[in-house]
Amino acid sequence: MTSVPRAVVLAAITVLMASACSSATPTPSASGSVTPTGPSPTPGISGATNDPAASGVPPEPTGPGLTPIPPGPPTATPPTSEPTITPEATARPTSPPIQDVAIDVELVARGLDNPNGIFNAGDERLFISEQLGWVDLLVPQQDGSGSFERIGRFLDIQSRVACCGERGLLGLAFHPAYAQNGLFYVTYSDHSHSFVLEERRVSADDPNTADPDYRRNVIRVYKPFDYHWGGNIAFGPDGYLWLGMGDGGFGGGTNDPGDPTNLSQSLDTLFGKLLRIDPLDPDGDGPQGYSVPADNPYVERDDALPEIWARGLRNPWRWSFDRLTGDLWIADTGHETWEEVNRAKWPDLGKAWNYGWKLLEGPDCYDPPSGCDPEGRTMPPLAAYRHETTSGGYQCAVTGGFVYRGSDFPALQSRYLFGDYCSGTIYSVDAGGSDEQRPRVMLDTDFAISSMGQDMNGELFITNYSFGNETLYRIIAEPAG
Repeated sequence: MTSVPRAVVLAAITVLMASACSSATPTPSASGSVTPTGPSPTPGISGATNDPAASGVPPEPTGPGLTPIPPGPPTATPPTSEPTITPEATARPTSPPIQDVAIDVELVARGLDNPNGIFNAGDERLFISEQLGWVDLLVPQQDGSGSFERIGRFLDIQSRVACCGERGLLGLAFHPAYAQNGLFYVTYSDHSHSFVLEERRVSADDPNTADPDYRRNVIRVYKPFDYHWGGNIAFGPDGYLWLGMGDGGFGGGTNDPGDPTNLSQSLDTLFGKLLRIDPLDPDGDGPQGYSVPADNPYVERDDALPEIWARGLRNPWRWSFDRLTGDLWIADTGHETWEEVNRAKWPDLGKAWNYGWKLLEGPDCYDPPSGCDPEGRTMPPLAAYRHETTSGGYQCAVTGGFVYRGSDFPALQSRYLFGDYCSGTIYSVDAGGSDEQRPRVMLDTDFAISSMGQDMNGELFITNYSFGNETLYRIIAEPAG
């Protein structure tokens, strides 16, 4: 393995340290929109869009440099029935057995700035999100080396993005019908301390550049603390957009309690939740920014926000769908003691699950510290590991990854790979295995693993955030033995 000296300065470590103290594609229509496989969404059933109250905290204060958020649209009546998922929608392959395998990494791109995400648009290009507020575009070099060349910035919204620490450009997702409609979505923290989900589109005359003049707000909510922004977004095998929200944060001090107002358990706030929406504009010039699928679990409840799919998350930093089975994998960053990985199988995908925070941190009680009795109330993690010093270094912040479904390294099939930002350790679990597993150490690196991603063929990559060595690596493998 090519070793990179550990030179992670404090400013870089704060990206995740503070939080620690393609799949089946729906069929595009002629208009370039997508036809989700689930029930029809209901436009405008949420009052969360642009609404400070949706965050579960009072509206942001006014003052120099702060722009009050306008009120959102009124809440309409949610649907009263929930269609049943059809057998056709549930018929997906099962995960093949794992093999003994050894992995390594190879350098494929240098000269990145503060990389925190790796994405593809269904072609050979890689899109690298940079925390400061832009997306680098990389293309394969033509010399057969497997390396990538950075050819420019696909998107630059630095002026809109507030960075850094755990703030910045957070997520990127291309619409399943991107080849037809050119739409993609980004999440970021803005200068009024709000969480933003925006719709963007590619330039009409340059496929390597986003249209700088097109921007449509989808969701914007004020956030009470600096920490735990979450922000990962992805289109699921059902064709809808899924969004992971951090719990709203905490004071940041060593003795400060996590999620002090318990937002992650409150169904009247988006924080600490997994959301599921149809982001396409439902009413043109009208006030609605998105629609909510009619089979979301809380659409019939007056005391819950209908966007919510699941709750009890702390800071889900990078999660993904298995492109073969459709299963959902969530890595949730811990507070003081535990990091955890969760699996929710297709087709239910953890509907209405409670992942436990802050009743639990990993498998243990957090609040209260003992006697919390989670039985029947929360879903235990599939895998967890402690904050402790190992041969690879101090473990403190999980970075979610992907199940390997590429073809270059058959021995790696069916392993869900993920990493720890602080130690640089790459772990795996069996994607088709039991509901309780011990993470297996696959490789110790000197990286600050800020993200993992996959290309159009399912080959896996990781970003190294180490100050002065911001780089992109490909994961490679061979049978063990």
